[in-house]
Amino acid sequence: MGTKIIKLDVAEIVKKELNLSYEHFPAFNSAHEGYAVLLEEVEELQDEVKFITGEMSTWWDVVKRNDIDCNDFMLNGIEESAIKAACEAIQVAAMCQKFRKSLLEQEG
Repeated sequence: MGTKIIKLDVAEIVKKELNLSYEHFPAFNSAHEGYAVLLEEVEELQDEVKFITGEMSTWWDVVKRNDIDCNDFMLNGIEESAIKAACEAIQVAAMCQKFRKSLLEQEG
């Protein structure tokens, strides 16, 4: 049940991100431009996920050594990157909406 509520919250944040993007940049001029912007956001999301995956692998080595002093440090890095990944995912969703709207404007 909590997931449904959070999904609604995220949809509102996506809408906010979309509106902010229009304040700084106009609609996409072409499918090429929209694709490039969307690709950049997807790559930034992938970078965060790669970082988390790498940290999890490193942390597993720490856990196996029973080095509890590193746990907080590792968790902080993973948490920060997860927040960045969530922000990037929101930007991906917003750019999908902007891309769709830009294409409709070009057709209209």
